[in-house]
Amino acid sequence: NVTVGGSGWSEFAEFIESGKMRPIGVTSQKRLPGINVPTMKEQGFDVVLGNWRGVYGGPGITAEQRAALTDAVLRATKTRAWTDALKKNGWTPAVLSGKEFDDFVEYEFSSLRAIMYLSGMV
Repeated sequence: NVTVGGSGWSEFAEFIESGKMRPIGVTSQKRLPGINVPTMKEQGFDVVLGNWRGVYGGPGITAEQRAALTDAVLRATKTRAWTDALKKNGWTPAVLSGKEFDDFVEYEFSSLRAIMYLSGMV
C-alpha cells in the first residue's frame, strides 16, 4: 500500500488508467498535454520539478567520442521512434547538449540537494 508517490507520468500511467492510483498534481511548469491534472503551482505550492533523462559518457571520454555520442543522440531525437516515445510517455521534449546540458545538470542537482535538505529528506 502506497500513500503517495512521485515519478514521471509514464511510470505511473498504467496504475492511474486502471484506477489503482489517483493523480493529484504535476510538478511541471505547465499542465501536461492531454492530461487533465493541475500543476502544483496551480494548487498553491511553489514547486516546479522536471523529470528528465540524459546520456553520459564514462570518465576519460575524448572530445571526439563526446562529439560522436552527442551527434548520435541528436540524430535519434529527430526520428519517428523518438516522436512516438514522447507521445506514448507524455514526455515534453527539451533537448540540450554540450555546456548547456552541463550547466542544466549542475543547476538541477544543486536545486534537488537543497529541496531534499529543506524537506528533511537528507
